[in-house]
Amino acid sequence: MKSQITEKLIALGLTDKESGVYLALIQGGEMTAEQLARLSKLNRSTAYVQIKSLQEDGLISTFKRGKKTYFAAESPNNLDRILDRRSQEIDQQRLEAKMLVPELLKIFGSTVERPAVRVFEGKEGLTSMRQAILDQKPNRLLMVTAYNQMQKVFTRDELKQFTKKRHALGIESWVMYTSPSGEDFVPFPLQKLKRVNPEELPFGSDMYIYNDTVSFASSKDSVVGLTITNQDIADTMRALYLSVWNKT
Repeated sequence: MKSQITEKLIALGLTDKESGVYLALIQGGEMTAEQLARLSKLNRSTAYVQIKSLQEDGLISTFKRGKKTYFAAESPNNLDRILDRRSQEIDQQRLEAKMLVPELLKIFGSTVERPAVRVFEGKEGLTSMRQAILDQKPNRLLMVTAYNQMQKVFTRDELKQFTKKRHALGIESWVMYTSPSGEDFVPFPLQKLKRVNPEELPFGSDMYIYNDTVSFASSKDSVVGLTITNQDIADTMRALYLSVWNKT
């Protein structure tokens, strides 16, 4: 079983073998590759691979004593270098993703046959489902939300961030919502709000109607989303929504 220190080193970015070699040097002090391999329970060639990697991270130094080469652990403060490298790698990947996304969207948008129904699971799934609304940039978004239920999935700040992004894209939203207690919400720009009685309209899920799509999000028992892309269904749900809106 790995020690807690080994697990934490692995979490920082070291491999299991690198962690074993580094800890062996910290605990045992300076030693030859043969001694280090024996203490860390690796064959010599494998130990050399780990030593080289740790040297690149500034965690191991080497020196000569007579005809033999010895290795010593450097300060754990140098672990910051690993985090810096990982941060740089993530920044580079983020830049590459930004460059790749437009190309992928061209392919995605040109696909003739696309699934009419998509299922999203968990918070990350609902986040993707809601992001798809912003990506489509509809002129108007019609929403039904059981606000207290959705707060079990997203924080207030996360819900506000969605609203801010919607506003920045110039998307108008109409929102029918239930909230058992508290005062009515104040609408954001480009937003109309209508609070409804949860006893008269017991919303069991959130609903989003836009363009040719209707999406549902449920968080009561499990967090799941469902998106249906069909113009007739979207038009029907839009007509029902507006009918309820005008009567409440």
